[in-house]
Amino acid sequence: MLEGLATETATSSSLVYGNGCFAVGRYSEAAQVFGNILQIGLESNVARFNLALCYLRMRRPGEAVAELAKVIAGEPFRYQAWYQRANAYDDMDEYELALADYARAIELNPDYLRAYYNRGIVLAKAGRHREAVMEFGRVIEMRPDLSNAYLNRGASLDELRVHDEAIADYTTALRLDPFNTNARFNRARTHYHLGHIKEAINDYSEVVQHSPDDVEAYNNRGLAYDALGQYEKALADYEAAAALRPDFAEVLNNRGAALEAMEDDERALAQYVRATQVAPGFAVAYFNAARLHSKLGDLNRALEYLEQAVELEPAWAEEAAEDEELGWVLELRELKERGSMNS
Repeated sequence: MLEGLATETATSSSLVYGNGCFAVGRYSEAAQVFGNILQIGLESNVARFNLALCYLRMRRPGEAVAELAKVIAGEPFRYQAWYQRANAYDDMDEYELALADYARAIELNPDYLRAYYNRGIVLAKAGRHREAVMEFGRVIEMRPDLSNAYLNRGASLDELRVHDEAIADYTTALRLDPFNTNARFNRARTHYHLGHIKEAINDYSEVVQHSPDDVEAYNNRGLAYDALGQYEKALADYEAAAALRPDFAEVLNNRGAALEAMEDDERALAQYVRATQVAPGFAVAYFNAARLHSKLGDLNRALEYLEQAVELEPAWAEEAAEDEELGWVLELRELKERGSMNS
């Protein structure tokens, strides 16, 4: 009897220590403590549940699922276990299994806000955006002041091409949390898509002010300046993006386009070629390099780059046929093909 009491006391102390390790982010050490409790033969669902949480934090969702299955078998009405297993399935991209577990958690606790919210996230990941919009609507009914609920509903509305409503949701998200950079970025992107270029620039400017390492924001603001014909400002943004990520092929291609618009063809060509080097599968950069090689009189190099663009994306062949610079290149290719047939 005393031996059992001593073991129970030691287990309690170990749980406290393990929880302390977990609280300060020492997940591997905490997992070892909880695992030891289970190894000595004490079937503690608390230790097993906490071990599963450690696995989740350590990005080992498969092991988390295995432990949570045992917790659920012992305590089927423990809604937190269903919720955490759903999170693990989400990490594994097993969306249907995650949705089933979130549903069970909600069934056991109909006020479980986090389960509704995460279910909305998974529905969006699965491409079920109409259902995601409804789910985030439920979250908003429960917590009308939750900025990220509007952000995520707006993102799904964008996917459904309901852009004005998406902008309204992003705006509400920002009213609730002016530092919600994701909402501001998304609103900027949607403004750009709708042709609201100045509004897009204003939002991207706010993003880079609060997140000066956001490469996408610099690149996208550059595109907006480009759309207004403000090429110097566009180039400045592309330079800032390239400084943060030198191998960002889209930035290199966009910088080439701005330089080309400024009639600096040699430097533009260098950017397109560099984009093909850092991203060999980036078809548009090959196409643009082909155009400028042709414009600058190097038809053989133009043909080389055009053939690569078409190999990557056959639709570029039709684009080339209608392009002023590449018509000559297509004629050259036909002549070469005839020559090889005659030989």
